[in-house]
Amino acid sequence: MEQAMTQKHSAWWRWLVGAMVAVVVGVGVWYALTHVSTLGAASGPENANESVSAEAETTGSDPAELPMDDFTELALEKAKQGDVDGALEAFSVAIASNPDGASVPYYYRGLVYIDQGKVMEAIDDFTKAIELDKHFPQAYAARGTAYLMTSRPAKAAEDFNKAIQLDPKNATTYVNRARAYMGLQMLEEAESDLNTAIKLNPNLLPAYFNRGVLFMLQQRTEEALADFNKCVEINPNAPAPYFNRAVAYIELGDKKAAATDLAIYLTLSKDEEGKHQARALLDSLTGTQGLDVQLQEQVDSEDNGHNQ
Repeated sequence: MEQAMTQKHSAWWRWLVGAMVAVVVGVGVWYALTHVSTLGAASGPENANESVSAEAETTGSDPAELPMDDFTELALEKAKQGDVDGALEAFSVAIASNPDGASVPYYYRGLVYIDQGKVMEAIDDFTKAIELDKHFPQAYAARGTAYLMTSRPAKAAEDFNKAIQLDPKNATTYVNRARAYMGLQMLEEAESDLNTAIKLNPNLLPAYFNRGVLFMLQQRTEEALADFNKCVEINPNAPAPYFNRAVAYIELGDKKAAATDLAIYLTLSKDEEGKHQARALLDSLTGTQGLDVQLQEQVDSEDNGHNQ
């Protein structure tokens, strides 16, 4: 029974690792299109603490530094307003009006495609951006993250290598390359990249989150717990660290702390699959279809403190 539970927990770890790529890209796209004036130079979202994963800085540096024509600016404004069709149309006009200098609209259109779940179209646009400008670190980083989304870690690592060569101070690119290395079972290299990311940005939540996942996979549970604690400290409204910290608590034998974290995760998460897994794990801890009274009181107390 205990072995079966351990296997179940391992499956949940792997699910979270995989989900992180999509979360990272989604946050990066959202940030790129809604915070155009401040994107990237310091690895945007991790500083804003918008989400657990963050930063995909698939995006890289401040758009103010990127050459943009009127149609590209219009497209970004429409994307910020939620007018996806209008944004795509404006990007296409920008590309058609200057096809030899269209690396920036190709890049941003690729981000919109990712946000729409059209990853292959995004890869095509990032590739075109790179063909037009081979010194475009954001495009390499974005394509690398898209490759991660399509389970191609080797190609992703190649793009992240190039992005880091061009922009060695972007902490998020190291996090994303670590994700690629984890997919290639290059765990020492992954840990080194995550440590580098943390040195570059000590408050980069995705670096701690992914290093915590790496430690869990290596059965370094107490180190993982410390990293998930740091995630919660940086952004107490990010759901995924609570789920992972609950798994760490289970491995350390603290079922009450695990149940509390799972309850908080359920209040924060909008991911129905993740919530279903959290409920199942919570039920397995209590042996019922809910918490006992004492544990419910503890969870309510923790939740009230969390929401204050």
